Amino acid sequence: MISISRGRILIYRLFDVGLEIDLAKVEERIKAGSRRLKLSRYAYTRALEFANPPVVLELSPFSSGCFGPETKVSVIAKAFDFGVLSIAFDIIIPPSTPMSELERVLRRLDSDETIDRKAREYADGLMDSLGPAITGPEIKEGFFEDYAVIYIEELGEGIKASDFMERYDPSRLLLYEDRDLSRFTRDETLRHSFSYYPEDLIIVHVDNALIIDPSGSFDLPDILEFANAQIFELRYYDRVIDAELKWIYSRVPGSTRASFLRLREYERLARRIMRTVTDITEVTERVNNSLKVTEDIYYARVYRTVMAVLRSRDWETSIREKLRIIMNTYNMIHDEISVWRSYIIELGILILIAVEMALAFF
Repeated sequence: MISISRGRILIYRLFDVGLEIDLAKVEERIKAGSRRLKLSRYAYTRALEFANPPVVLELSPFSSGCFGPETKVSVIAKAFDFGVLSIAFDIIIPPSTPMSELERVLRRLDSDETIDRKAREYADGLMDSLGPAITGPEIKEGFFEDYAVIYIEELGEGIKASDFMERYDPSRLLLYEDRDLSRFTRDETLRHSFSYYPEDLIIVHVDNALIIDPSGSFDLPDILEFANAQIFELRYYDRVIDAELKWIYSRVPGSTRASFLRLREYERLARRIMRTVTDITEVTERVNNSLKVTEDIYYARVYRTVMAVLRSRDWETSIREKLRIIMNTYNMIHDEISVWRSYIIELGILILIAVEMALAFF
């Protein structure tokens, strides 16, 4: 049985905490234990550029019973300028831990509700500490993203990543299963696999990822976390548009003609629709442009694959289509307003003509 000599489990919980976060103010308010995220100096890190690197915050650790009663859990938070706060729990895997034990621990962690409660406690504490650095502070109840990374720096018995897949089926680990899986399930789970050197490996899955990297670099976990933050924010604004559409439909007249008596209301509705389209377009562009891909090399391919696995194109398409529906509604209301204004002008002209004719006659 393969064992792990050195490794860790990274568990993420992401929250939408506001419209945006002023990262410069975050650094001013929390000077000790904060830093800007930077990728390492490997050549392939130049393929990615952060528009505004998130601020990394070191928080107080706590103890857990994952691998025993005194398992220390380090806590790292990241603040993203587009309004997302990520809480990461870093759990060290004890040396010589067999893969079967790691599978058991991951299955238990996957259903452990105390992780959600603990992450929310840290998020609430940070909200109080960051204060005015967050615009429109509010944690949306019941809406968060979870992700996990199994990060192995060294396998037991000197096993390399190139031999790992032949001696162990990682699909059980990624799917939290305790039984052997079919070949089809295994192939589907492991098809997004990458390797730069013979001794490293990354397998990307929708809920988690497995990384084998003797260097100990956090570049790949950071890229996975950033991609999850981007998709999480797109999901949030997709929900915002759904709520806005529901509100708009409740205000739009049921008949094909608007009422003259409600003309002012329709004008206010049209202004709100345009403001909604402008705000959501601005924020989604900021999210999409927060990490730029400059070259098609290793890290860029991993990042693009993660975004594809997390269905970024589907969320972007959904947002665009709903914005198009909102714009069509705006155009319809604008046309109705224009028609009524024309009627009012024509009616005014007729009244003036009638008055002039009456004055001339009398």
